[in-house]
Amino acid sequence: MNEADVEKAYALLNLDRQIVGIKIVKSKTEFEQIQAKELTYPLAYCVAVKHATNGIALKMTKEFSGCGGSTRALGLTLPTESFFNGQDGCDLGLYASPEIAASVAKQMKFCPPDTYGVIIKPLDQFEIDPDVVLMVGDSYQIMRVIQGYSYVYGILPNFNMLGNQAVCVECTSYPLMTNQINFSVFCSGTRFLAKWLNTEVAVGIPFEKFGKVIEGVRLTVSAVEMNERKKVIQAKLVKLGYAASEISFDDPYYLRLERQKQKQKQRREAN
Repeated sequence: MNEADVEKAYALLNLDRQIVGIKIVKSKTEFEQIQAKELTYPLAYCVAVKHATNGIALKMTKEFSGCGGSTRALGLTLPTESFFNGQDGCDLGLYASPEIAASVAKQMKFCPPDTYGVIIKPLDQFEIDPDVVLMVGDSYQIMRVIQGYSYVYGILPNFNMLGNQAVCVECTSYPLMTNQINFSVFCSGTRFLAKWLNTEVAVGIPFEKFGKVIEGVRLTVSAVEMNERKKVIQAKLVKLGYAASEISFDDPYYLRLERQKQKQKQRREAN
């Protein structure tokens, strides 16, 4: 894993929470080799992620996966027929009909049901490459992540959002199974269980794309950030070995456009 990408992400985004890595493990041997505190009590996956954003490394097996939705999404168990036919979603009051709930269930992306355990750690604590990177921040910080993605990869037309199963599906299994970044505004369940701030949202990124996305964030600093934030970012990047001259001031694209509008207005008035 490239530790420089993690350091660069913190320098660019001013995150309050630690960036989290997720690893889906298929065997007991691999699970036991990875350093993290193994859960000995049931805990919801999203709560484990919340702990990891605070620096705590955890790993869980099916036995101590304390949420049916994430147990299913992460491949720790097979989805039930009542999930696929829409009964479960309807019983929870989340969908208007079994047909809608069933259509949602069929479109969800789940990990294959051969997972032995799940590793949930701060990204910089991983000794090996994780599968997915999960970042939690405010809407501005996650906007910058999306801009970094767009700079490198262009528009992503198929963000997959439900407002349900936010951390396990929207931020983990969907990015893992599609190799696409995905954005989440969280769900009521995780907001209740993990006590996220009302202002917090999240993004899941396939690990293999994480470095390029963060580089895209760096390469758009001059274009999108205001001077006050540029100064903070510049100082942090200099400590990481980047040249101060890479960031230009007073010229984000929206100010350039405003100046052009003013010049056009002045020319019209002069005529």
